[in-house]
Amino acid sequence: LAAVVLALVTLSSTEKVLEAEMKSLTAASNALIPAIEALMPKTEDLASNTAELGKMWRLVRNQKEAVEMAYRELSTNFSMTVRKSVNVATIDPQEQTQLSSVFFSGEPHFVQCISPSDPLHRAFIEAAPKLTKQGITPAALDCSAPLPSGKTTFDRFFSTKNISSSEPFFFAVANRDAPRTAQIKNPLSPESLIKFAALSTESYVTADATPAEFKTHCVKKKLCAVFLYPGDFPKKDLKAIEEINKKYRKLSFLTANSKKLTPSFKDIMGPDTGGMSVVFLRQSDGTDRPLPTAGAKPVPYWEGKAWVGDKFTGDKISAWIEDAVTGYLPLKSIKTTPQLIDLNAKARETSQRAPPPPGGFTPPPLETGGYQKHPKERDTSHYAENLRYHTDRAAQEEEERLQKEARYAKRNQKKSSSSSSSKDKDQGTGKREGGGFKTKAKVSKEEQAEAKRAAERKRREEMEKEKRKADGIEFLGEDGGEGDQEPDADGYYHYDAVEVDEDEQEL
Repeated sequence: LAAVVLALVTLSSTEKVLEAEMKSLTAASNALIPAIEALMPKTEDLASNTAELGKMWRLVRNQKEAVEMAYRELSTNFSMTVRKSVNVATIDPQEQTQLSSVFFSGEPHFVQCISPSDPLHRAFIEAAPKLTKQGITPAALDCSAPLPSGKTTFDRFFSTKNISSSEPFFFAVANRDAPRTAQIKNPLSPESLIKFAALSTESYVTADATPAEFKTHCVKKKLCAVFLYPGDFPKKDLKAIEEINKKYRKLSFLTANSKKLTPSFKDIMGPDTGGMSVVFLRQSDGTDRPLPTAGAKPVPYWEGKAWVGDKFTGDKISAWIEDAVTGYLPLKSIKTTPQLIDLNAKARETSQRAPPPPGGFTPPPLETGGYQKHPKERDTSHYAENLRYHTDRAAQEEEERLQKEARYAKRNQKKSSSSSSSKDKDQGTGKREGGGFKTKAKVSKEEQAEAKRAAERKRREEMEKEKRKADGIEFLGEDGGEGDQEPDADGYYHYDAVEVDEDEQEL
């Protein structure tokens, strides 16, 4: 009973304590409620202010975009005005016709890679009118913009180049050749820029073409005119062809010696008259022929036409080529890919082919000629090659020595005869000893022809040197990166031409 009484007393005291705490909480709550009610309007004002701040931020952002857009539009208009004033064409990277006119028409173009809103390089602005006078079209192209294929111009033609966005980038293209690039790394004068463009876009005729040159300049370009002549090509006719070439940059012009090389397209040439023959060759895309089956792709094929005339004149050939290029002349189909065949080289290759190895092993002949070597047979093919080289070299040196001795003996004989005749003249006329009359040495036709060929080779070497000077060579260090390349006298760096596919569809 005492424990129960003690528990009731404890509970009563605890209840009193709890009641006192509840009263204090109630008093605190009564004091807090007015403060909260007073804070509610301020919270609503803050929310409205936040919304106003959001509106102001969006307005500022829109104004910033509008200002940037207006600035770009103003820069583009200014840049276009400057370009039109100096006749610099702006190429649309999405326009297939404009792209084909630059890269595949053969006409000379000098292009700066730049966006429409950026200003042209000062040297390019000053050089543009002079380029136009020289027949070179100055143009501007955004090379970073996607082409119709999805690639950029840099990806399509300059994938191996290290492009810097802070340095101007130029390229020249003509004659359906690969673009030649020049990336400026320091100030450049308009004169040196014009010189680079003129050398890079110069028209040329591949004189005395080899089979490899015919494949490069005719077969790969899919459009060419071949001038076949039995012997050395006449210089006056070569000049006439060079003038014609300037009118038809899309067409590759080649000359070949028909005594050394035999064309594989004789079926379209007709009988050999012993004079000059001109053949126009073109590869058709095959869309003009019916497809063998539904859904099949067109098959490209070669076709051509030979010029038949009694006398070569530049006007006649120019008119004939004009008709062939425009499609006025009907062309004949060629069964295989055209080529120039060196029969002498083929005969030498056949005669130098090694016989079957001894030992009773006779392997079957390969498709390309020759025999398959026995697995245990030692490779001695280089022995025969070395022996043949040294034999030919010794024979060539012996022949040169005999020719020198013959020329020396002939020169001594002429000197002795000239001195004897001068003595006779001095005795009869009283002139001083050693006077006489000079006689002009006769030069054989072979020596004249050799001199002409040497002059032509020297001229072509000089042209190649000038082109290499214009295009240069990119130096790569041992680590594979760009080396410490020094600028030339004009203050700009050059790079090699890029090999590109001639297919216009890949644009």
